[in-house]
Amino acid sequence: MGSSHELPGRGTVRQTLRRRILLTPDHAIYLPGGKTISGSTSRDPLNTGDVQYLRAGLLMGKITSGGKYAPSIMGVLTTAYDKDSSTGASGVIQVSAATATEMVRRTGATGTFRILGPPTANATTATETFAATAINVTTGVVSISGSFLAADYVAGSFIQPNDGSQTPLGLLDDGDPLKVTDVDEANVDVQLSRFLIGGVLDASQVINWPSDTSLQNWVRAVLNGGVVDLNMTTAEQPARGPFIFDDRY
Repeated sequence: MGSSHELPGRGTVRQTLRRRILLTPDHAIYLPGGKTISGSTSRDPLNTGDVQYLRAGLLMGKITSGGKYAPSIMGVLTTAYDKDSSTGASGVIQVSAATATEMVRRTGATGTFRILGPPTANATTATETFAATAINVTTGVVSISGSFLAADYVAGSFIQPNDGSQTPLGLLDDGDPLKVTDVDEANVDVQLSRFLIGGVLDASQVINWPSDTSLQNWVRAVLNGGVVDLNMTTAEQPARGPFIFDDRY
């Protein structure tokens, strides 16, 4: 390649920091042989400006068709959904522009998605599928087929794919982000050689980690193969392995 023709002088400093999801490498469990990440269905919408780089702490699930892996959460509701309100009855939900963009990119403006969350703060989670009829990538307004959802959902409820990968089976490990495009920004599948399926986690570094306790319990339980029951005490919740979350102590 040709040499730089820039004039001498100081440029703008650019920094990058590795995310650290593991509090300790001890007891970390990796899936032998790793897995393959689907480049066409994988982005990190919260990694502003570099969504093609998947960061440590991203929850990953298995796509039913083909068995490749992709992110389990595309984004969250930015405002609560009330099915009985005028907005809810009109069949509209609100997400961020970044989430709306990823919904269109991955599934299409008229695709089928899932929503998961409680009707009120810290209540029992519910989930359902919905078909979008239009998605505005500027405002984040998503129009729903069939006028309205069956349940209410709090702000922060998860917007998920509906291809099997909505069930997280592990996370991306510490270290540099994984790029899922080539030099021409075309999608490429990449090897997930260190698929984290157990360890002691810094919960705050899990991407899309919720503030709602019922959603937190859902993430803990599904990663550990358990069942969430909000009538359990904290000690009884299925969150003690193979993944241990530091915020429980």
